[in-house]
Parts: sequence; C-alpha cells; structure tokens
Amino acid sequence: MALAIVAGGLTLYRAPEPRIESGRAERAPAVTVAPESDPLATEEAMLRDPTPLFLPTRWNASENALPAAARPQPGSAFQDFAPAWKFTESELRLHLPPAVAAPTRLADAITADRAEQPLIGLGRSDREVAPLPARGAFIRVSSAADGQVVLARSVDARPPGEPVWQPLEFLAAVDRAGLIRPAVLIESSRVLAVDGFFQEYLSQGFHLGERLPPGFYRVSIGP
Repeated sequence: MALAIVAGGLTLYRAPEPRIESGRAERAPAVTVAPESDPLATEEAMLRDPTPLFLPTRWNASENALPAAARPQPGSAFQDFAPAWKFTESELRLHLPPAVAAPTRLADAITADRAEQPLIGLGRSDREVAPLPARGAFIRVSSAADGQVVLARSVDARPPGEPVWQPLEFLAAVDRAGLIRPAVLIESSRVLAVDGFFQEYLSQGFHLGERLPPGFYRVSIGP
C-alpha cells in the first residue's frame, strides 16, 4: 500500500525545463586548432601563451621563434643613425699660428718686423756707449723719523775676498761734527768680515757724517 502511494507521487513530479532567453542562447565555447601556416594565429598564440616566461617554449627557446627581419643582429642597434665624428684620429686639426724663426743676431731682431723696408739701414750709425761705473755696493740712507730717502749712491767698495753676502743695515747718529760714533749694526750680512768692512767704510771711506745734516738715519747696504 505504501509503495503504491510513493509511485503515484513520483508520477506527479516533473523536473523544470531550462529557461532560454530569446536571442541569447548559451553555447559551449568551440575549441579549434589553428594551422601553423596561418601567421595571424601564430602571433595570437604568442600573445596568449600561458606558459611562464622562464620556461623554455617554442617561442622563446627555438631559433625560428621570430622571423629573420625581427631578430636583431649584432651591431645593428644604431645602424639608422649616421656617425658624427668630433675628433679625428689620423691627423691633428688645430689652428695654430705659423712658426716664427727666432733671429740669431740682435740686428736681425730689430729689423724682423720691417723686412718690407729695404733702405732701413741707411742713415744709421753706431753710438759710443760709455761703460757703467764700477759698482761694488749700493748705499741708501733714509731718515729714521719718517723713512724718507735722503741719499742713494753706488760705490766701488768691495769686501776683502769678495765673499757672497746679504744686504745689511746700520743705524747712524749724526751731529754738526759728523758721526757721533761708528754706525751700529742692526741687520747682519751673515759674514762677520763684511759687517766690519762696511762699518769702517761708512766713517773712513764714505764719510757719512759729512754728507748728512744732524739726525738719526737708517743705512742700508746691498750688493
């Protein structure tokens, strides 16, 4: 009795049919294999290849993955740009003035810039040049009060033996009778014999007290 009731209920049940909207029928995607001869399908497969890039595939590990026109060749990265050279390697291209020959004689040096005047030597003669006086030392006397130079003269005074010496200085006091005492050395020439020689020369040979009015003076002596 119970089985009859269950069988009757199953006959009354009906499964619902799938609803299909008008114009939008659901279709399963069609899977097709594109021939390798189709270039468009080949390029699309390169873009949609799900294989990770670090794994070798026919697109990244094969020698024929790209056409020959698309494969870069060594040294062809900048082949479309012409080279612009800034420096030459074979010769020097610096604009230098022409070389000037140095004259060997003094007369040639004087007339070097007047070569276009052929009569430059006419009307000229040599002059007798007087020789310079002998000089062993140079004495300069300045006032100790204001530093004004009151006497400057070269003298033919040479220390004995003519050693190499440096300029030296004395301090001198003069009154109406001349030097009060021998000049006092304040800067040595680094040679004791030279210091004594000029200290005596100022009073005995140069007669410093007779040349100056009374006062205090700074005497500088150099070669």
